[in-house]
Amino acid sequence: MANWQRLEEEGIDEVEEFACDVVYERLVPDDVAEVFTGGRARNGLEVKDIPALELLMGRPIFDAKERNAWFELNGALNLSSTGGLDVAAAVCQENPDPILEYIMAEEAKIRHYCKHGRKDEGRRGQEDRSTSPEWEYHYYLKYIKPVHELLRQWCGYRAVTAHERLVAAEAETRRLDVLIAQAIDALRDSHKSMLADHLEEEHERERIVPHRVRPVPDRPLEPSEIPVIRVPTRRQWGW
Repeated sequence: MANWQRLEEEGIDEVEEFACDVVYERLVPDDVAEVFTGGRARNGLEVKDIPALELLMGRPIFDAKERNAWFELNGALNLSSTGGLDVAAAVCQENPDPILEYIMAEEAKIRHYCKHGRKDEGRRGQEDRSTSPEWEYHYYLKYIKPVHELLRQWCGYRAVTAHERLVAAEAETRRLDVLIAQAIDALRDSHKSMLADHLEEEHERERIVPHRVRPVPDRPLEPSEIPVIRVPTRRQWGW
């Protein structure tokens, strides 16, 4: 009983709780670690497979045990909610991409809601529920944005910047593809089909893809393999 009380003495706020839920739902299998959702030590963490969790964290779990209340029961390690928070932050930092992709997808939906509002169909005879853009934006600022900012903080500045640059580059590539397609269609409409075909073929042939980005070292050529380059020169006439 005293062990559970020690875990309950350490608590986290609502933003931290939601951020932990995002990380554990997407990155940590239930057979590795599971959050206590109710009863004793709410938001505490039951670690069932320490080696697997340490692999996800990229570090030993010793640090989390050193700073937070914990005890072992039936072969499992039970951490307080603040210990679970430390573990979630470490897992997020070690595996940032799935979390950053989740944030981007959520913010894309929220952006739509903040412009057009939202309408949810009622269930079991209940009336449909609709919200205004103003309500959605207020809800985002109060509840969603703090969670996303905390998750980005856990992922780290470098991971966030690299992910945003990648997303921006992919979006810019799609935009330029559309512009090139429109330009090629305009050339065909102007009876310049040969030029349009040439540009379309070159655009596809010279497209920059991952395997072309890598600087692959080539085998040195043998003397017999080196192509002969003939340089024409002016013939000198003597007297």
